Amino acid sequence: MVGNPWKRWVFLELETSTGLIGLSEATLYLESSAVISELEEKKNFFIGKDPAQVEKIWNEWYRDSFTRNNSAVNVTAMSAVETACWDIIGKIHGTPIYELLGGAMRNKVKVYANGWYTRAVSPDDYARKAKAVVAKGYKALKFDPFGTMYLSGDVDQISRAVAIIKNVREAIGEKIELLIEGHGRFTPETAVRIAKKIEEYNPRWFEEPVPPEDLQALKHVAAKTNIPIATGERMLTKYGFAPLIESGAVDIVQPDIINCGGLMETKKISAMAEAHYVLVAPHQAEGPLATATCLQLDACIPNFEIQESFDEFDIEWRKDLLKTQFPIQNGEMVIPNRPGLGVELNMKAVEEHLATKVTDFVLFKQGWENRNMQP
Repeated sequence: MVGNPWKRWVFLELETSTGLIGLSEATLYLESSAVISELEEKKNFFIGKDPAQVEKIWNEWYRDSFTRNNSAVNVTAMSAVETACWDIIGKIHGTPIYELLGGAMRNKVKVYANGWYTRAVSPDDYARKAKAVVAKGYKALKFDPFGTMYLSGDVDQISRAVAIIKNVREAIGEKIELLIEGHGRFTPETAVRIAKKIEEYNPRWFEEPVPPEDLQALKHVAAKTNIPIATGERMLTKYGFAPLIESGAVDIVQPDIINCGGLMETKKISAMAEAHYVLVAPHQAEGPLATATCLQLDACIPNFEIQESFDEFDIEWRKDLLKTQFPIQNGEMVIPNRPGLGVELNMKAVEEHLATKVTDFVLFKQGWENRNMQP
């Protein structure tokens, strides 16, 4: 467990009897310690198995777990083992994982910046920081302007959020995509009211405008706004995504590969979305191994839209954790062509930054935007 100040990252090494090691990430917000316990609890589901039988391992684990996909801790542990198996399979065959999942459709992917607004307070702060993001070459950026609002908001809170969006749009111009994050904050009525106020600023999407467990609420909002709806980062497995995709309430799904079931499961979710003409923009607010995982899927799905990235707006030593980096140039990230995930941990750096305290990052706590990464 690595001590990012706002979300402890969990890295898994899965070692075979032949000495090959598969890597993956198993980060889960405030429950990272629980995932480590789950991996220990469920080790009989994978220790001693053939990593090439990844589909069999996944299905037997899912079948035999009584909570099935109702436990994010269980599914995140499953996802980590599944991805580590794919890393091993890629290394056995000397090929990237995406070649085993159908082959690459692209060699680089468009990314959007997130985390860039740390320490922003006023609408002018957001505008200034947004201009700096665009100057780096990004063509899209996402942010949550809603502070600590939950369910509803008073006139001043909503006016401030709208002013932030307005100032950012004016600062970056019309050609840059603006992605508005809701973090599941609002009632349907409040979400619709806000959507109507921000439509003129042409957001690419309104993400999680209502709590993610209420599909009817999401359908209500989608029917009353012209802004595309994006959601899905907190949903688990194809069984959880099926009713969302079939509902017609979502335009862009955002599966988090390391939490929703792993690479093959997200490939299946993407295929369901493709059949309903829904785009896929994988959620990625975790560590560098999660970035490597996302790129493998991004390479090989037809309905890929854009990839989330905190990579340049996170704790400074993030880049030290991998021996190979994924540089972002002109708002794009190149797909690696090395075997498996294509990365290797720098264990010296990992050991220097092991977690020593529990993280209490909460999206409804005053000052959450600062992520406690700086004094």
